[in-house]
Amino acid sequence: MSSPQIVAVASSVSSSQKWLAALIGLAALVVLYLIVAVMNKSANPLKVVDGKDGAASTSKFQWAVWLVVILFAYVFLWFIRTREGDWGALSTIPRHLLTVLGLSTLTAVGAKGIVVGYTGAGSLAKGDATDPTTNTASTKGGLLADDSGTPELAKIQMVAFTFVAVGIFLYDVFHQAKGSHPTAQLPDIDASLLVLMGISQGGYLGKKLVTTTTPLLNTLDPRPAWVEASMSLKGASLGQGGGASRLLLDDSPIPTETWTDSEITFSIPAHYPRAGEEDWPEKKLVRIGIDLGGGIRGNEVTVIVFKTKPT
Repeated sequence: MSSPQIVAVASSVSSSQKWLAALIGLAALVVLYLIVAVMNKSANPLKVVDGKDGAASTSKFQWAVWLVVILFAYVFLWFIRTREGDWGALSTIPRHLLTVLGLSTLTAVGAKGIVVGYTGAGSLAKGDATDPTTNTASTKGGLLADDSGTPELAKIQMVAFTFVAVGIFLYDVFHQAKGSHPTAQLPDIDASLLVLMGISQGGYLGKKLVTTTTPLLNTLDPRPAWVEASMSLKGASLGQGGGASRLLLDDSPIPTETWTDSEITFSIPAHYPRAGEEDWPEKKLVRIGIDLGGGIRGNEVTVIVFKTKPT
């Protein structure tokens, strides 16, 4: 019975009042930014989405995006309602919007749990941005790339659907301010888009669940080796060297020449590196391995080292 009157009041909201509502919504985001900046002691707002290794976390990013967007929408629409004479809180939160908030939260928490579990088990090498011995320049991961710097489809898909959903949601929010609805309420998200976001977030978590960075050593050339010979050690997830990473010969560190994620080059030292056994015997079987720091080690390869180059 009272709907026509409410529509008339909603339609009476002027363009200047709508702009003012948008500015108040932005002001709420500025206040949030200032609080985060003070707590993090950093003026960079993106620090809040960084992982422990200092690289941007995709799950934290999409979580933060939804927080910012929904906070803005809530304040914007609440102010529009005050122009209609209603100063109460928004009484209804759409079901699919709640689901999106739940999915983004669970994805961020699940991703953190997977990383913590794998790191604790020694299956994943994750440095600490506050610890220079574990966080090195080898960290190349980010919002759309894995830890090796390679673009990752699971991350790209999740970010893409997040932006699509956010764009449509914001369009509906501003549509609410046109006065075509009796009251301004948070809009819902289409069920099909919700499914696409759920699938993308599930794919992201699934990819993270099966991904480890335990170093794997494959081949060592030449074989057999000899003292001061130039060697090539090939494998996967070897990191980029530096920091706490070490190449080990019979558990003793030796110098390297180059170090990439798939190959390490070095020379057999002129003296056997273990203390008290400096002279090489005529022939010795040794173990070659790597230590990435934090207890992250992979398999070892063995090679016979001759004192002189075999003929």
